[in-house]
Amino acid sequence: MKKLFLVLAAAAIASGAYAEGYQVNNLSSKQNGMGHVGTAMKLNSESIWFNPAAASFQSTQFDFSVGVTGIDSKATYTTLPDYTGKTQSRHFTSDNKIATPLYAYFNYKPLDWMSVGLAFNTPFGSSMNWGDNWAGAQLVQSINLKAYNLQPTVSFKICEHLSVGAGLMMTWGKFDLSRSMLPVGAANAQNVALNNIIQIVAPGTPNIFELAGDRNIMSLDLEGKAKMAVGVNLGIMWNINEQWSLGMTYRSKLKMKVNSGSIDMSTIDDPTIQAVLGQLLPKFDINPSAISSAIVKTELPLPASLTWGVSFRPVPKWEFAVDLQYVLWSAYDQLDVQILNPSTNLPVLTIPASDKNYSNTLAFRFGGEYHALDWLTARMGMYVDESPVSSDYLNPETPSMTKLAYTAGVTFRPCKWMHVDLAYGYVNSADPERTGSYPYVNSVLALANEQIKNVAPEYPTTSAITDFSGNYTARAHTFSIGVGFSF
Repeated sequence: MKKLFLVLAAAAIASGAYAEGYQVNNLSSKQNGMGHVGTAMKLNSESIWFNPAAASFQSTQFDFSVGVTGIDSKATYTTLPDYTGKTQSRHFTSDNKIATPLYAYFNYKPLDWMSVGLAFNTPFGSSMNWGDNWAGAQLVQSINLKAYNLQPTVSFKICEHLSVGAGLMMTWGKFDLSRSMLPVGAANAQNVALNNIIQIVAPGTPNIFELAGDRNIMSLDLEGKAKMAVGVNLGIMWNINEQWSLGMTYRSKLKMKVNSGSIDMSTIDDPTIQAVLGQLLPKFDINPSAISSAIVKTELPLPASLTWGVSFRPVPKWEFAVDLQYVLWSAYDQLDVQILNPSTNLPVLTIPASDKNYSNTLAFRFGGEYHALDWLTARMGMYVDESPVSSDYLNPETPSMTKLAYTAGVTFRPCKWMHVDLAYGYVNSADPERTGSYPYVNSVLALANEQIKNVAPEYPTTSAITDFSGNYTARAHTFSIGVGFSF
């Protein structure tokens, strides 16, 4: 979805920022304080998401839970020094909006052996804003993806200690994204090569890169909505005895398809440069009007996952839980975005497919809770979430790190049928920083190379493929609040 244009800008955090890949885990204020565990726990209506099988162990006839998480994330990028070692590094910091994953769960237990429920949450998303004029503007300037999920669910007890459950995940979403069509900076090697080609195609043309300096010249801005994708959330739970429970869930892969996204091309607010662009763009077969009236087609895979969990209750006041999640990120190997004329279905601008090469990952989560008083429960937890991105595909769209997080939370019960949940989490990289590069194609330089073959076939072309390298850091603070009712 959002990443669907990551190729053009090269798609969850509820919408979430700083998630490995773009999966969001902040889907319960209660479990946020316990390291996001829950596969083998009896969580009443919240089990609809964590493990549908556990919903039939609900202790009351009705249970309702709703909440929101605020995610305050920040990423930094530092350029690498050149081979001489004399050029000083440059630092850039993202200015991300507060992401707000939402959830609401309702579960009804008409019989002792079954329950039916409904969940609404935001399981995937991404949010990043680097600004228009930073060093990596040709990859991404800003990106914002939200995926919404509606899940009707049913759970059955096969026997006293064993239950199964299934939910139908109906997921849709929206996105917006912007990306510069050219690297920022007159001294950039690709801009120097492109200006050389411009002087051959249109002699005497002013050097627009020197005129722009460290300002972005042209951007592509895209937004759209993804059609609903349908998958399943399946679970099984074995409540062995009063002390031990085991659980397992499977969430299927979803394909978010965009068939009618809109796109616009904006240029720098400089009359001199705009006049030059008006003369140059037609020479390179770039038609801003055609681009603005085009439609965008692409699809983003939301990966499948398997989660195993165990819960241990040594005494009634204490419960400890461990989850191990395997996420099949390898489904996201490439992003192909098509920019088409809505009348002819022919390309208006050719964007090379973007290799992502994500790898499958493991996440380990651990948490514990203590029922200190009838009206107070305290929780703590931690988790480690592997990055799906190798260093040679590390990019600023999602500056992926292996996350190490610590969480804490409390639940207050002002009355028997109501609870209020609060939680805080600190998310940091397992390493202080991560160095990597990302191969990308300068589409405008690729078009220019094609044109120069017609005008001056003897002129040596410059490769339109280059690497964007640097050091990244990322961290986030999460704050959750939720309220629930049981009766």
